[in-house]
Amino acid sequence: MSFRVTTLKRSLLPVLLVGIAALPLVAQVPNAPIVFAQSAITTSFVSAPQLGGTGGGTNGDTQWLKVELHYSVVPPATSKFVDSAEFRVWIEGRDLYAPEAPTKDGIAVGLTGTVTYVNLAAAKDGYAVFYLPPATIARFSTARGSSDFDRTFNIHAEAYVGGTKVDYFDKNKEADANWYQSLKPLSGFVYRQDQGPFILADPDRYPPIKLPPAVTQ
Repeated sequence: MSFRVTTLKRSLLPVLLVGIAALPLVAQVPNAPIVFAQSAITTSFVSAPQLGGTGGGTNGDTQWLKVELHYSVVPPATSKFVDSAEFRVWIEGRDLYAPEAPTKDGIAVGLTGTVTYVNLAAAKDGYAVFYLPPATIARFSTARGSSDFDRTFNIHAEAYVGGTKVDYFDKNKEADANWYQSLKPLSGFVYRQDQGPFILADPDRYPPIKLPPAVTQ
């Protein structure tokens, strides 16, 4: 159960939800070309590869949050590939320093990110990945620190093909399927693999990322 639900809606949750609180929420369209796995979202803390520099981090914190999505690629019968698939995430956080926060507990925020992969081959096990830098983890966690992101905060993920949402998944079961829409969205804090030091990590695990359009002079 997420920090947001635990602190703000505890009194509103029916008792029967206690037994199913850990179950993920899954939904997909029929014959979806991208299908999230039963446990589609995993989080872990990882160290950045040493690519040069002197090291160090924010107050000594150097661990990045890695958010990985697990899915299957199921192309139409006429092809062995899905041309492209877009993955979107909302990573729950807490902004203790927001000027509009009513109390010292801050406000619930959703750190948003998106990545588009191209030429996805048919596969039972496909993966997408996002990263949160150490400073972002420190900025949007509570007094409990980085463990909030791994143990408490929820994550919502969606998959799109051809502009249509084909599947979605929540790391933690929520009473409200649209819980993430109540978060204040914040973009620019979630990194794709090619936006940070992990650009060369696991080159065979993730599909190619769609390149941005060329800039004309």
